[in-house]
Amino acid sequence: MSLHPKTGGAVLAALALTLGLAACGDDDDDTAADGGDAPAELAADEAADEAGGDTAAYCDAHLALESAPPPDIDFATATPDEITEGVRTYAADVMRPLAEEVLATAPDELSDDFAVLDAALDQMAASGDPSAFDAPEATEAERRIHAHDLEACEWATVDVTAADYAFDGLPDELTAGVTSFELANEGQEAHELLLLRKNDGVTQSAEELLALPEEEAMELVTMVGDPPSAPPGADDYAIVDLEPGDYVAACFVPTGATGEDGPPPAGPPHAAHGMVAEFRVA
Repeated sequence: MSLHPKTGGAVLAALALTLGLAACGDDDDDTAADGGDAPAELAADEAADEAGGDTAAYCDAHLALESAPPPDIDFATATPDEITEGVRTYAADVMRPLAEEVLATAPDELSDDFAVLDAALDQMAASGDPSAFDAPEATEAERRIHAHDLEACEWATVDVTAADYAFDGLPDELTAGVTSFELANEGQEAHELLLLRKNDGVTQSAEELLALPEEEAMELVTMVGDPPSAPPGADDYAIVDLEPGDYVAACFVPTGATGEDGPPPAGPPHAAHGMVAEFRVA
């Protein structure tokens, strides 16, 4: 992962790789009609405990990670030294405590993968450099952890394809709860999936909001999670806890951008080409 000036999101994404980006929805066990745990669910919980972890606690720890605020870095104005120090401090003071909670509850079957990613977090916390997460072994460890968590934490997934310039796969309505947005970039330019929840009482359409000055528009919406982003031919994902309401999905990557390295081009954002969608969460 490289640092990207859009929101500081690439830093969060790199750090989140350390912990598998897992989350779960409702922590309460499903119950049978008589109020007791179903036998199959009890067996699953017992198997998870024997495997070396409490699944509910593990998922809670990942949800706490996903809810962590982004680093307090102004990527538009900070010097390289300030960015490095900000990343180092964020990794050490914010992410490390969250990592310890995840590591304490992680299943034994993922211990080798977590060891790889935990070492990368140590390196980031020491140096302020997230490049350890670009290593093939770190990438593969993260993928295995994510695949495990998709099943173990039992949260919803939404597969979204990004092209130049549109999203495909976003339904008109989703169910509230923790959801993994799986973004695949099939375009020729880099794309992101920025999620904005309209504040209660806001009735303007996405087009009307985008026509407003940025400061005015941002008073009417709330950014949800850290946007997944990917260069052409790649994929990314983000886990968010969706609350009921009306949402806007948009891509604000500048036209002509093909990756996260280097300064962004001066072209208009992809949203100006219509790369916008709306959906409702109930």
